[in-house]
Amino acid sequence: MAAGGGGAGPGAGPGGGPGARRGSANRDAEAEVWCRRVRELVSAVPANRLCFECGQRGVTYVDISVGSLVCTGCSGALRGLNPPHRVKSISMTTFTEAEVLFLQEHGNEACRRVWLGTFDPRTSLLPDSCDPQKLKEFLQEKYEKKRCDPLTPPTPPTRMGSGGSPMLCPLF
Repeated sequence: MAAGGGGAGPGAGPGGGPGARRGSANRDAEAEVWCRRVRELVSAVPANRLCFECGQRGVTYVDISVGSLVCTGCSGALRGLNPPHRVKSISMTTFTEAEVLFLQEHGNEACRRVWLGTFDPRTSLLPDSCDPQKLKEFLQEKYEKKRCDPLTPPTPPTRMGSGGSPMLCPLF
């Protein structure tokens, strides 16, 4: 082997020396920046402080599949859907730049327009996260059947309100 030929000495390869430690420190610092940005999304936007699924205060997870912020109880229910939602803890994981940008573009307000676009809180209530069966049914109606998505055409027969317009979505 030629001198300086990049053998397996100290500093070569992963975990091989000071160069590897600097790279790891840079990755850790970058990961912390993205985690901080997610926490800022929660504190900066009032709608993001409440669980998108049940309205409970104190979100602890993000639903990377749709871009919403949710509580612990709802995070478990979302994982049980078909297909399962990708849910990450705000405090116990790291986020990529792409995930943070996705969350910044979405958040609970944007998700409400998409996933609850025709939801009528006068005729239906958000489920209590303490009732796992009702929560599961609500999430299935919302995500699997897309009952309140304003971009999903209603399935026949369409219930019509006065004046021939579709009624707002009562989930239960």
